Amino acid sequence: MSDSIIPTPERFERRKDRVRQLVIIGHTTTTSAKLWVKTPTEGVWVLALSTEPFRGDLDIMGGEPVEQWLRTRPELTDPKFYSWDMKKSEGLCHCFSVDGLQENTRYYYILTAEQGAPITEDGRTVVGDIDDEFFTTAAASPESLKFAAFSCHDPFSWGFPNDGAWPKLYRTVLREGLDLALACGDQVYLDTNDKRMTDLWKWLTRYKNELRYKREEEERTDDEIKDYLIGLIRQYYRIYWNFESFGEVVGRIPTYMIWDDHEIMDGWGSRTREERRKLLNRLWQFDDEAFNEKIIELAWRAAARVYYEYQHSHNPDTGINDRNIGALDPCAATWDYAFERAGYHFYVLDVRAHHDCERSSHRLLGEEQHQRLGNWLASLSGAKAAFIISPVPVVHWSGLVDIADFSLTGMKDDLMDEWSHKTNHEERKLFLDAVMQSSNDHNLPIAIISGDVHCASAYRLTNAEEFPNAKVSQVTSSPISRKPNPAVAGSLVAKSGYMVTIDINGEEKKGPVYQERLFSKSGVNNYVVFDVRQDDGQTRMTADFYWPGDDEGEIIRQTLDL
Repeated sequence: MSDSIIPTPERFERRKDRVRQLVIIGHTTTTSAKLWVKTPTEGVWVLALSTEPFRGDLDIMGGEPVEQWLRTRPELTDPKFYSWDMKKSEGLCHCFSVDGLQENTRYYYILTAEQGAPITEDGRTVVGDIDDEFFTTAAASPESLKFAAFSCHDPFSWGFPNDGAWPKLYRTVLREGLDLALACGDQVYLDTNDKRMTDLWKWLTRYKNELRYKREEEERTDDEIKDYLIGLIRQYYRIYWNFESFGEVVGRIPTYMIWDDHEIMDGWGSRTREERRKLLNRLWQFDDEAFNEKIIELAWRAAARVYYEYQHSHNPDTGINDRNIGALDPCAATWDYAFERAGYHFYVLDVRAHHDCERSSHRLLGEEQHQRLGNWLASLSGAKAAFIISPVPVVHWSGLVDIADFSLTGMKDDLMDEWSHKTNHEERKLFLDAVMQSSNDHNLPIAIISGDVHCASAYRLTNAEEFPNAKVSQVTSSPISRKPNPAVAGSLVAKSGYMVTIDINGEEKKGPVYQERLFSKSGVNNYVVFDVRQDDGQTRMTADFYWPGDDEGEIIRQTLDL
């Protein structure tokens, strides 16, 4: 075997443009913010903040150091500066943690190259030089909280790249003055439409042996293979996030992110180890099953590393950081997190790192995550409202998912992802009992927010027997840009009725949870906007579903009281 021929990650999908520079506004409080940046080149880059807009020749800055030049600008009273030496080995990205900010204040920002850093034809300043870019810190006592939720960003699932409802969402951000956004999973697809974008797992099936050997009889080390896969997966993010309307949204309001299966593998956690190994089998390739399993493990760790770099790093801290991510076992890490805005509490669940269909119990969340969620639910006394982000909805599809065996249809992993699948009914009861108990005891409305299913729905969930005062809803918005399920899929969305449970003996039981369907919509890209406010001492919560209309520029809105 001669030197193996596999493309460098930078030449992967070489005809597709990559995002060169980007700023994401992450976790933001009244006095702090996380700001994630992607730069076009290596070298020292500076993120500058100011309560006044930046003006002057930002592309040249007189050839002076950034801080020196900006401090001479008369319009800037107290600019702040944060710098980092960007490296290709770190993905040319970094998350700045900024504190000492003022409450409910607009901060303008620019991303600019320090003196001596290599620059492109765009000049020194690559973000904030043409249009004013800014974000606003949280208000301590707002009259209301407005936020968007969406999922499933896959512009390559169409016959041609399509950014779906992103432009409409940005218009809504501006018009409604949204406070934040929740990206509820599948912000990239490593396994998308193979005609428009390479499926990572099909690529690995074809090239795993070339990846194994550097040259005849000399194998790559595990670290070399993982580093190559990290570089490859970074390309997916750079290609997927190279859409103007995506950058406009995440660069304006704090965006909280969580992964789902497509950041890793379709149905990750719902396939057995044997089923995962078989995905890499190729006819006449004389597969080494042990090496297949190694590749899957290394790809999983690479996907977790890049997820941390591009998404999790700008979420609230969970103990994962730049120093430990390289050696971290993703299954042992904490990816779920909580945050609070002016008495409105959020918990974002991770349904992937601890999802294991071969475990005897707690298959979706794992026992420790259930304990963390339980502690959070117990702490909600005095809260105005609470929101639980579960990338996979608790209720959406009809009883179809309870059919025993879809292994021959290719649907098994998708169906076992669902809380509604019979293998997850015990865990679903544990979850819903805990949520309804908290809502009942604290007189607290709780909304479960989800994505994943490529259509939209909303339900009111009640358990009059055990938790008569509970106010719980399930709201699902999907997809923001992936090609949606056809309109006919609406017939498969669960109707109103008692939730069905199948016990370990296969006995079917209805109740005690009643699911009242408030809304369903298939065949359209969509997102949802929540508006929560206090009205005479009571919390009023509405959800507005948005989707594009038939006429150019038209947008349709459906308002629900939750």
